[in-house]
Amino acid sequence: YNYLVKYFEKLRERNAMKKKLLSTTYLNEAEEYKIKFFMNEKDKYVVAKKLDKISEPFIIGNGITAMDNGYYILEMVPKNKKYALRIFFDDKKKIVEYYFDIIKESGVDEKTKIPYFIDAYLDIAISSTGNIKILDRDELDEALENGDLSKEEYDNVLDTSKKLLDEIKDKTNELLN
Repeated sequence: YNYLVKYFEKLRERNAMKKKLLSTTYLNEAEEYKIKFFMNEKDKYVVAKKLDKISEPFIIGNGITAMDNGYYILEMVPKNKKYALRIFFDDKKKIVEYYFDIIKESGVDEKTKIPYFIDAYLDIAISSTGNIKILDRDELDEALENGDLSKEEYDNVLDTSKKLLDEIKDKTNELLN
């Protein structure tokens, strides 16, 4: 019985909302990179990353390369919103994709002094051609079913994504503008 309890606790931990430090997001394949933090922005945290050398390209839908040698990532996390924006640029600094994470919270980690956000499963991707996709809805629904999210948290994520989608379609999102 104790073994089963521990097993299910580990499974739940693996699927729980994860705290993501901006110093490490999307750098798993990076062997050499440069990173710059802009901590004095009044209303958001900003991190710029240049991927000098990665072990293998990161390919997204339609065979588009989002990360490769010489590519860039710009991350912005508003201090008063429930989303984070990641913009992928190619080696010529052309936008490849906009990627929004719906988040539970953000701040500066007390221990590392690095900005972070807690990912709330649901994501919105916008291709360079303007195609919008909602991602990981199945993970969000599963988190509610498993008790990893309360009904209130679940509803907040859906509400945030709806407002964000409206801003994207109306071209009123402050980060995209």
